[in-house]
Amino acid sequence: MSFEPNQNLTNFSVTAEVPSNIALVKYWGKRDPERQWPANDSLSMTLNAAKTITTARVVTGTVDSLKRQDQSGRLTSMDQSDKALRHLAFLRRELGMSGSLELTTRNTFPTGCGIASSASGLGALTMAAIGAWTGAKNLDELEAAGFNGERLAALARLGSGSACRSFHGGYVLWTAGNEPDAQGVLQVYDQDHWQLADLICIVSREEKAISSSAGHLTAATSPLFRPRLAGLPERMRRVRAAIAARDLDALGAQIEAEALEMHAVMMTANPSLKYLQDASCELITWLRNEREARGLPAFFTIDAGPNIHVICSQADSDKVATRILAAFPQVTIISDSTGGGPTLTGRQLV
Repeated sequence: MSFEPNQNLTNFSVTAEVPSNIALVKYWGKRDPERQWPANDSLSMTLNAAKTITTARVVTGTVDSLKRQDQSGRLTSMDQSDKALRHLAFLRRELGMSGSLELTTRNTFPTGCGIASSASGLGALTMAAIGAWTGAKNLDELEAAGFNGERLAALARLGSGSACRSFHGGYVLWTAGNEPDAQGVLQVYDQDHWQLADLICIVSREEKAISSSAGHLTAATSPLFRPRLAGLPERMRRVRAAIAARDLDALGAQIEAEALEMHAVMMTANPSLKYLQDASCELITWLRNEREARGLPAFFTIDAGPNIHVICSQADSDKVATRILAAFPQVTIISDSTGGGPTLTGRQLV
């Protein structure tokens, strides 16, 4: 499919902002890595502050360029083997688009250390690229060009599986289905149903030695992998019931067990993967002790990395953050919350 926008696209710039998400019921392992077919259903909370901001425009020439801005503001040019540029080439072939792109991208949070930067990053690249190619100035125009949220999620998923969950706000279910083409993404509740705080505790900014994509390939070698899959439907039922009832204690018990179970699969795989660091374990042990001994109303979850997401009510977030920083002054906290999903803004250049 091709499109004929009514403006000179080389004088048009589009910026996509796509949030990260934190999986409450996680997926680990793939039935088909090539088609990003997950081993199980997953459910996430879309975030608000942790996001990727990507700007794209069509340029003359035959080569795409991508510059990534780090936390200090320094720009680095990515080479053509970069995962994002490979996904961009796939999108061009798949959609029959023409025109090279110049892209710049940055995250509002550390990259590659277990805060789903690939989800927001590949989601923002997908949306910005298609926005630039079609000349869409906003999400409504993008949908009119044939790219609604469902289609964008399906395309972004082929770059990073969990990216598909970032195309809705609130609480989002990614169903694996019985075949690769039967996967689906559904908003279970919007962000107004239950506003939770997510205090992302950064214990390490270093990029992971083994990416999540590589880690997924080892999952089935763990003796705990099949038992985990067998128990996930019941866990999903309990997590969805807790979200429906806005019951933090019930949700917290499930997400802590879920995070530890996933990391147990990682550590018992061949080769063994250890994403958690000593500081990670110290923080979650302290959190559990503080909750049991002093009633601290907060629970943890962890993605494939060392950094800890502490989930609590919005009303308690300042108190919980203060207690964490008093005990762990070396930790940096990103104060986040339930978010509303992606945005797209296009503008004509002077």
